Amino acid sequence: MSNQQIVVYIEELQLVAQKTNNYSLYLAKKVNDSFTAIWLAKGPVSVPGQSSYQYKNIFDISTISFMVNFASAPIKEGDITFTSGGKNLAIQTGQTTTLNQYGVFSPPKNNGTPGEIIIDNQLDADIHEILLDSTGQNIWANCTEPMSVGISTMTPKNQFQLWFGSFQGLGSLIRGNVSNPIIVDVNDDETKTITYNNSGNWVAGEPAIRLSDTEISELNARVKRAVMRAA
Repeated sequence: MSNQQIVVYIEELQLVAQKTNNYSLYLAKKVNDSFTAIWLAKGPVSVPGQSSYQYKNIFDISTISFMVNFASAPIKEGDITFTSGGKNLAIQTGQTTTLNQYGVFSPPKNNGTPGEIIIDNQLDADIHEILLDSTGQNIWANCTEPMSVGISTMTPKNQFQLWFGSFQGLGSLIRGNVSNPIIVDVNDDETKTITYNNSGNWVAGEPAIRLSDTEISELNARVKRAVMRAA
């Protein structure tokens, strides 16, 4: 089981700027050597199922198990949506599964390598492997090349990318040219804190000036008024 927490502070000037731009705050998880899909997000305003970002934001990440699937159509970075081709299979790191010639996954076996998820692919088709969390939310998709017949390995990493950008749905593929991202390494059972400061730079730790609960409430009220005036 992997538990990580990322605390993100956004100082006032950038809180106003990002909300005025109608930008969302995104988080992606590295698998193998890339970030390809939006896993978690907080929007400029709250919507059902997704809270908005504020001065202090907490991403609680508990990964007990994963799911695997495949996309039956070619996909690449810059595509926004893609369609899963099979039925999601619950699996854990250290386990293996076989994708047979009919596109059906076998029950997972505990005969893999710690930290890896292995698919023995027997489906000779133009497909790309997908890693999902235990709720079925896309974490990563192979955007580089189709799966070959044989062994395909996915290795989830304890690295997370955060950035602000225009609207994208959860689980969609990350658009190219992500602006000013930060990559955060978070070990198991660890909390990392970062701040997006007034100058638009990511820095480690909490803001230089700590705010009381009353000051945070006053800040939120000022931000709300500023965003309304800019609308």
